[in-house]
Amino acid sequence: MRVNRLQISILLMILSIIMISSFIIFRLSNINSLTVILLTLALIILCPLSIYFFLILPGSMPKILLYLSFILCLGLSYFIIPSSQKYFFNEILVWLLPIVQISVAIIIVYNIVKGIIRYKEINSNGGYTFLETARRLLEPKLGKGFFLEAVITEISIFYYAVLVWFKKINIKRSEVFTYHKTSQIKTIVIVFSIIIVLEGALFHFVIQWWSNIAAWIFTVLNIYALLYMVGLYNSARFLPHVINQNSLIIRLGYQSSVELEIRNIESIKNAKQGGIEDKIPKDTYYSLLNMDSPQYEIILKEPVLMKGTYGRKKQVKTVVFRSDEPIKMIDRINRIREQKSK
Repeated sequence: MRVNRLQISILLMILSIIMISSFIIFRLSNINSLTVILLTLALIILCPLSIYFFLILPGSMPKILLYLSFILCLGLSYFIIPSSQKYFFNEILVWLLPIVQISVAIIIVYNIVKGIIRYKEINSNGGYTFLETARRLLEPKLGKGFFLEAVITEISIFYYAVLVWFKKINIKRSEVFTYHKTSQIKTIVIVFSIIIVLEGALFHFVIQWWSNIAAWIFTVLNIYALLYMVGLYNSARFLPHVINQNSLIIRLGYQSSVELEIRNIESIKNAKQGGIEDKIPKDTYYSLLNMDSPQYEIILKEPVLMKGTYGRKKQVKTVVFRSDEPIKMIDRINRIREQKSK
């Protein structure tokens, strides 16, 4: 069941009435204690429940959003309630925050244990990769929207940057064709990684003179950027192009991929050589870095869906790619096309 505009409009109206009226009434001079208590409860309880019944429940969204909406409403309540009327709000926080912390800890431990059990059940035959299993594990909790894709993207970055070093490349597919060996991706990753490390060390000490917290925030962001670059290169190694009997998968590491039916290919031709500043058409999937030279261009009969990080999707009619063995890869695709046309 999807959330319609009427439900969203009603939710926004309820939240606006509660928050605006509370903001005004709290600042009246003759307000009594009972009114303060009722308004505080309305902000803390009624607002999250409204979000749950009008947005989360009808839209089959992950239940964790109820917890996040509760935290958000607590934060808004802190700013709406004036200091002179915060006595009941502060009393609630004294006993509520420990309960919330303990509850969150219990839920996390429970989900970790449950997740390990489900992971073993799902991957008992070894038919799924770590990330495929993680997606199947998280879908019931997070749904199939942006929130799931964002979590999967972050897991992918950590997986390919850290965990993949302890694994061997073992792809059980029909035919695979790598694209990282003759690409500039390794050089770019090394150069940018050196820049990130030097920049992070230098600016950490510079920013630390102004704010120690800001310096560490900047350093954490640099570490994340470094993990992203390392993960990108490793994902290019572990996620090659794949030719199956009926389909073709073209990838650019974990950043993006497209799967298309071979019978959907209209033609294959040499790709046009362009510059870094050239704009890529909206209906074209460019599965290589701008610094690399494209080799081939696949023209499709019907558009297919390109999937990217954080849930990015678009319909494409053209696929531009490169391979370490371009002639061999194109010959294999054309042989399958000839077989399908008979």
